[in-house]
Amino acid sequence: MEIITFTDYSFGSNTYLAVNEEEGKAVLIDAGVSPSQVLKYLEDHGLQLEAVLLTHGHPDHLMGLKEIVDATGAPAYMHPADAEMVKSIPPLFLRMLGLDDLELPEEFLPLEDGQELELGGMRFKVLHTPGHSEGSVCFLTDGVLFDGDLVFRGSIGRTDFPGGSMQTLLRSVKEKIFTLPSETRIYPGHLDSTVVGWEKRTNPFLIGI
Repeated sequence: MEIITFTDYSFGSNTYLAVNEEEGKAVLIDAGVSPSQVLKYLEDHGLQLEAVLLTHGHPDHLMGLKEIVDATGAPAYMHPADAEMVKSIPPLFLRMLGLDDLELPEEFLPLEDGQELELGGMRFKVLHTPGHSEGSVCFLTDGVLFDGDLVFRGSIGRTDFPGGSMQTLLRSVKEKIFTLPSETRIYPGHLDSTVVGWEKRTNPFLIGI
């Protein structure tokens, strides 16, 4: 599996493409504000997009979703708690992000804790990890964790948005992330990748939890 990273430098959000080169298929994790780059990469490399997996429902991870889904026909997966939340994002919040509105697909396929998805010859295990939002999830595949805005390199996701909770986030990290092998590589929704063991030892927000 090859992982391609697309970073939007206005919001700093990461979009990841997990590629199975042997089968010519790919899975997108989150869909930030650069859909044209993703679509061009798929076309240039002859890849079929099997699905879009969404770590949570905040706009900076969804802004390119509708365009990508419309262009590829790939289904979008999101935890029901956040799929419901995105229907009622306040217009003021969108305007703060410079958006008039947020276009979304007609439906989201649901995700639940422990679910395993076989997509494009790759297997993704769903870990429900609330705290940044009620429906935040991580996707575990082949020693790699796509964790959205849960754990960053040396930091953690904010918890002051509706549905956020510091206590819940720390519990999610302790029970779902820090139980993984230390060498598990984390690809976060912002900033550079890291590994579980390093965050256990050095992350000032997480030491001793």
